[in-house]
Amino acid sequence: MAFNRIARFYRSCLFQIIVVGLVAFCEPGIWTALNNLGAGGNASPFLNNAANALTYGLMSIGCFLAGGVTNKITAKWTLFLGAALYTPYAAGLYCNNRYGNQWFLLLAAALCGVGASLLWASEAAIAVGYPEEKKRGRYVGIWMGIRQMGPLVGGAISLALNVNTAHAGKVTYTTYLGLVAISSLGAPFALLLSQPQNVIRSDGTKIPYMKKTSFVIESRAIWKQLKNKYMLLLIPVFLAGQFGQTYQSNYLTTYFTVRSRALASFLTAVLGAAANISTGLILDLKYFSREARSKAMYVFILVFVTASWAWNAATQTKLTRMPEPPAFDLGDGTFFNSAFTVYLFFRFFYEALQTYIYWLMAEIKGAQGDGDVARTTGILRSWESIGSTIAYAVGATHWPNQNQMILGFALWGFTIPFTLLAVFGNWNQPGIPEAEPEIEEQTDNSDIEGQRVVITFDGKDQGQGLPISSK
Repeated sequence: MAFNRIARFYRSCLFQIIVVGLVAFCEPGIWTALNNLGAGGNASPFLNNAANALTYGLMSIGCFLAGGVTNKITAKWTLFLGAALYTPYAAGLYCNNRYGNQWFLLLAAALCGVGASLLWASEAAIAVGYPEEKKRGRYVGIWMGIRQMGPLVGGAISLALNVNTAHAGKVTYTTYLGLVAISSLGAPFALLLSQPQNVIRSDGTKIPYMKKTSFVIESRAIWKQLKNKYMLLLIPVFLAGQFGQTYQSNYLTTYFTVRSRALASFLTAVLGAAANISTGLILDLKYFSREARSKAMYVFILVFVTASWAWNAATQTKLTRMPEPPAFDLGDGTFFNSAFTVYLFFRFFYEALQTYIYWLMAEIKGAQGDGDVARTTGILRSWESIGSTIAYAVGATHWPNQNQMILGFALWGFTIPFTLLAVFGNWNQPGIPEAEPEIEEQTDNSDIEGQRVVITFDGKDQGQGLPISSK
């Protein structure tokens, strides 16, 4: 009896999300922790940004193709390969910090770009595609919340080792050893993942997945998704959403001491996890329609992310007017408190935005079967990578922080009308009368497993428990 319960939990959606979260914790989570600590050797952020630009440049192409790879070799093995190729990056930062080695860091960044392409597309496809609709928000929040444990652990290690480092500069090389060890656990964790046909959803429905695919099938399906108007409206927020992170990283490295940066990394992880999980839970509330939740959440996030950028702009203007950049340390007074708090404020609402847009991505009609969820996540994360490539390329130059802040703020403003159209428009809804529900069957002649779903005019499921299989 106990064995059956354990076996059922092992095959549950929740366990799959925990596994994906653990992989994300070990790889992109630790990667974020490393970048939050600032540059590796010689206390220069420019090499670090150049390495990140190389990583994201490869991801811009790789993520676009990774959805097809996921459909071909399955999400489990795509996730495993992606995690394995992440680990050298942490080792490259260690060698750069201790020995000043630069070529290994750039090589590791290239390997990370390939690995991250595979991991980003597959983890998002699992987190969005595996859960049943009524639990999708909380599961996306759990995935991203566990991911925040990477910066949390990284920040705790760095804070413990650098608590007496009350000056600007590089962290001690021993900081990186623990992060390298954690990063090496990502690939083994990926092996715990179940294939979609073996996963047990709580409502008894099956997860659509590709049994067989080819280059021609993937090319046609990707082209079909590229013409999806709803997805096209989401491209700007994915493109520009990552830009603020680069400015924030340079802001922290330029104006704060090592132990202040370590504390910021620790606190932003705690706040980020809280933002991810709370946003996911709110998006799953049953008291309001899905449409009402979506609109209210976006307006809330829009107001506070804009306020965060405005506060950052005011703080950056004061910092730019100083004759020399300060090295803020803990307890340095009112301006330190404001400059430090705005960083935390921005990161909290940035994480809320990330959880929301991944939940919103799952709302794309026609993207939950025939392997389209992997393709869609790959395409959107490709645009996310393009935005990050531009951001890190700008960060790798000696362009002033003030200009980077202005560009980031302007790009955020650029995303607003497109996202408003996606959220408040009718792009993702079938044109059906209010009194007549539409029956959508995800079956055709392709080699997939599907399910019958009855969708009412407000987009809610009715009677999801009729699993079917295409022949």
